[in-house]
Order: sequence, then C-alpha cells, then structure tokens
Amino acid sequence: MLNKKEVSVMKCIFELCKKHNDCTIVSDEVIIQSCPEKFKLTEEQVDVILKQLEYDGYFECTKSERYGSTVNVISLKQKGKAFQRELIQRRRELINTMIWRIVFAALGAVVALIVNKILSW
Repeated sequence: MLNKKEVSVMKCIFELCKKHNDCTIVSDEVIIQSCPEKFKLTEEQVDVILKQLEYDGYFECTKSERYGSTVNVISLKQKGKAFQRELIQRRRELINTMIWRIVFAALGAVVALIVNKILSW
C-alpha cells in the first residue's frame, strides 16, 4: 500500500504518461511542482520515492542528462497502467468498510436495546 507522498508522485507520473502513450521524460522539479504544497518534497525525497515505486513494479525509471539537467525517463508497467483503477478500488473498499461498520454498530445498538427490554421485565 502506498503512502500519501507516493500516491501524489504516482498521480503526477500517471497523468504525464497518459498524455504521452505510457512514457514520459520528466525532471524532479516538475514532479515537485505538481505535488501538493503540504508534502514539500525535495529532490532527494523524489528520487527515493521514484526508486520505491520502481521497486514496487509501477514503472521503469532511468536517469538521463538533457540540456545539462538530470531528467527521469519513465515507462509505465502493467501495474502502473492500472494505478487509476487501484485508486478507485481502494476508495470503494474504504466506503464499503465504513458502511458495514455503521450497519453493525446500529445492529448492535438495536440488539442491546432489545436485550435490555427483555431483562428489565
């Protein structure tokens, strides 16, 4: 399961790759700018996150030089292509879990009231 920073970086990469046929060339600065301000990522953190996502099988990442600056050449793998679907499934699973918790809490309260009425006679 990815943490919030990894999800943020992966969303950025997924959107860029979606525009360019599952491949993109992106610098660390572009990734930092496209992530929300609350994460305040540094280039070192971006490199670590990219390595972790690559290790998890989301994409292949190669560092390269372009116009004197370092860029990441990223190609999505099958798991990376299914990232959007994974987010939707995770959200759906969370909603289902919350609904079941509410249902069982209400059911428990009803059973407790019934038992209380029976025992009070």
